[in-house]
Amino acid sequence: MEFLKIKDEMDYARKRYELKRNIEDMFTSEGYLQVEPSIFEDYNNFTSVNKKIEKESMVKVLDGNGKVLILRPDITINIIKSLIPRWEDNLKLKLFYNSTIYRNKPNSNIKEFRQIGCECLGEPSLDSEREIIGLVLKILKRHSDEFILEIGSSKYINSFFKELNLKENIEREIKGLIYKKNKCELIDYLQTLNLDKEMNELLINLLDLEGNLEDVINKAKLLYMNDDMKKAIEELTVLKEFIEEYGYLKYIHFDLSMITILDYYKGVIFRGYYPNSYKEIIRGGRYDFLTEAFGKEIPAIGFSINLDELMKVTL
Repeated sequence: MEFLKIKDEMDYARKRYELKRNIEDMFTSEGYLQVEPSIFEDYNNFTSVNKKIEKESMVKVLDGNGKVLILRPDITINIIKSLIPRWEDNLKLKLFYNSTIYRNKPNSNIKEFRQIGCECLGEPSLDSEREIIGLVLKILKRHSDEFILEIGSSKYINSFFKELNLKENIEREIKGLIYKKNKCELIDYLQTLNLDKEMNELLINLLDLEGNLEDVINKAKLLYMNDDMKKAIEELTVLKEFIEEYGYLKYIHFDLSMITILDYYKGVIFRGYYPNSYKEIIRGGRYDFLTEAFGKEIPAIGFSINLDELMKVTL
C-alpha cells in the first residue's frame, strides 16, 4: 500500500501492529507457541508435494552451490518439513507464526503477502478440528458480525477422484473447472469423456452441493457415493453439531465441491470471507497428507490469515 503522507503511513503501521498483537494474544491465550519459519524452500521438494501451484509463480534463487531454491510460497510446508523428520511418538504441538510468503505475479514485480496462522499437530482429529474451527470463528467474529465461513471436505472430493482413476491431465482440468465454479464449461468438457453414467451425473451436479448441510446431504444421497465419501459427510455432520452448539451456524456455508489450490489437504477444509471483500480472509484445513509426504503421518490442522486483506476490511 502506498501513502502520500507520512502520517497516514504511520497510522496504518500502528493499526497493523495492534491487529497483529490482538491475534497473537488470542493464540498465546490458547497455548500456542510462536515459531519463525525459514525463508527458503527446496524447489524440487516443494513442487513434488504441490503440483497445482504454477511454477512461474515461484520466486527462484540459487544458493552458493548452484542449487535451485525458492522463497517460501507457503508457510505450513516450511514448518512441517522441519518438524516431521524429528517427530516423536505422542508429541503434541500448538504453533503460530507471523511471516511473509512470496509470489511472482504476471506483468508485475515479486509480491509479498503477510500471513498470521497456526498449526495444531498431533492432537486427535475431532478435538483439534473443534479447536481450530472455534478459533477461526472467534477471529472472524471479533472483527465483524457479518462474515461467511465456507466448509467443505477434501476427503469427499479426493475419494471420488481416486475411484474415477483419470489421467492426471484430465483430473487437473476437471478440478480446475470445479475450482472456478464453471458449470457450463464443466458439462461441455465432460461430454468429451467416456465416464461412467453415475459418476458423470455427480460431476454435473457437484457444484449444486452447497448451502445448508441437511439440504446438501439430501442432494448428495441421490448421487454416487462410496464409503469414504460417506465418512466425509459424517465428519461434517459432527462438526456442524459443534458449531450449532456454540451459536455460529448462521455464519456457515457448507460446500462439497470445495477444491483448494494446495494438494495436501485430507478432510475438513474452510475459507472465511467478509462481505466487503472478494478475497479470502482465512483459509485452512486438515493436512495429514502433507506430514506423510515428509516421513510420518500425524494429525495436523491449521489455518492462515491474509493480514493485508484483513487490514483493508477493518480500517
